[in-house]
Amino acid sequence: MNKVIILTIDGGGIKGIIPAYFLQELESQLNKSCYEIFDMIGGTSTGGIIATGLTSPIQNGQPFTASEVFNIYQNDGSKIFVSQFSADDYAEYYGDDGTGNGIEPFLQQQFGTSTLSEAQANMQKLGGRTKHVFTTSYTINSSGNAIPNPVMGKDYGPYLFNWKDAANAADDYKVWEAARATSAAPTYFPVANVGGGQNANSNASERWALDGGVMSNNPTVWAVAEAFRTGMAKTLSDIVIISLGTGTYPCGAGLVTADQGGLDPDNGNWGVGPWAVSNLDDLSGNENGRGAIINIITESVQMVSDQQITSMTASGLTYYRLEPTILQDQSKMDNIDQSNIDSLIVTATDYLNGDGQKKFNDIVSLLKTLLPVSVTA
Repeated sequence: MNKVIILTIDGGGIKGIIPAYFLQELESQLNKSCYEIFDMIGGTSTGGIIATGLTSPIQNGQPFTASEVFNIYQNDGSKIFVSQFSADDYAEYYGDDGTGNGIEPFLQQQFGTSTLSEAQANMQKLGGRTKHVFTTSYTINSSGNAIPNPVMGKDYGPYLFNWKDAANAADDYKVWEAARATSAAPTYFPVANVGGGQNANSNASERWALDGGVMSNNPTVWAVAEAFRTGMAKTLSDIVIISLGTGTYPCGAGLVTADQGGLDPDNGNWGVGPWAVSNLDDLSGNENGRGAIINIITESVQMVSDQQITSMTASGLTYYRLEPTILQDQSKMDNIDQSNIDSLIVTATDYLNGDGQKKFNDIVSLLKTLLPVSVTA
């Protein structure tokens, strides 16, 4: 069996510019678009937006190139992060402000009305390599109403918007819905209401969905599972995974326990207030900003997936992960200031010229051996 080449992309908001830059460089090195390189592409949150953008019909049936995705992160952050200027009772940014602004109208404009099954059919028409695409999400309700006897998978629980299941009408969501649901980060954006056939929604089953980052900010384990579920792989040795992170801030993965100062108790004796609201100090002594528990969960789910996948290499899985270290100010998913965007680009560039250079070159060399050689007239 030929190797199954899989790309996975983490969540991280505006930090998606980091994997977009990596993919831009990869496409340049291989002289191919991502849909000509990878058999499967999966993503969480901002990574899900990238995954669908690289594989769905955007202009005249062509998906975005990585460079076009990179340009979106450079230039369009203000169209996605549209502030509600509201009290803490509401999400910080609009889903749709009713006048065409917000993440939902933006995604609808980018992806149009194509469904997941139509994106897959278009890929076959293009003769692309990609056979499966998924975005992660978590369903919290099916109808929005009280459900006395909820069913996992329908009314609550992890859910993948994906090409395989889109063969069923109930799972054939519009591409923009898959992107909207996977990026519905709690407190940042409203819960995504997709399907149900109302307004611009698809006729697929109605869902109220959260950002996949609440369970799988690094979607690589899902990718392995999907490779087996779809029959694309029989053993771990059939699989090559290229996993792209959006930058890790190591000090954000822990907290100072001895002396927090102010009103917060010392020695970790914290209740709801300190964990969820207060600015507990991270390992560097800097305040967290939005509640430490959110940062801890986000960092931990990424590390868990990486450790799990790394352990599978002992059974033949080929695994590469590219992720630079970033600073605290860079770690904020909604920091769309131009100076921060520029700094993220510098970080990504420096990484490929420094700590990540050998790994990136190894990826390029491996893919050149696995991909068919382009023949020019």
